[in-house]
Amino acid sequence: MDDDLAIFLRKKKQLQKEGKEKVIAIKELCPLVIKAFFERLEDWLSDLIEEKIISTSYEVLTINKKNLVNYKSKIFKLKTGEYEIDFIPKERFAVGTTGKIEMKTNKCNICFIRDIDGIWKQVISKSPLSLEILTRSHFRELLKSVLSL
Repeated sequence: MDDDLAIFLRKKKQLQKEGKEKVIAIKELCPLVIKAFFERLEDWLSDLIEEKIISTSYEVLTINKKNLVNYKSKIFKLKTGEYEIDFIPKERFAVGTTGKIEMKTNKCNICFIRDIDGIWKQVISKSPLSLEILTRSHFRELLKSVLSL
């Protein structure tokens, strides 16, 4: 005979197991998601890359987190003239997201997050939270504004 406590604890145990399985799945998916993001940026800029107006490269970065295992990640680099822009993968498990990448220049930092539906968005403001879906035209306008600073 099961009482309410036993039922409650079994459900809680099952939810914890499902949560751990989801975290493992996201962890395994993370490098593929980052690679796909970088490839999308290259595709959106392919005309400028072909004209040699923009060059791209990758750099391997070792990330050290307190109390966590060190891991390696790729940084995507854009260069045009004297400007260099780095796209750096960040925390893997930001709440409600499945990816986070920071666009870093010497003048500003811009954050992109991937929501649970797999859609990349630019974080316009954190409080109140304001997001803009990342599209080809939005990204190119964003690059133009960053390079104009």
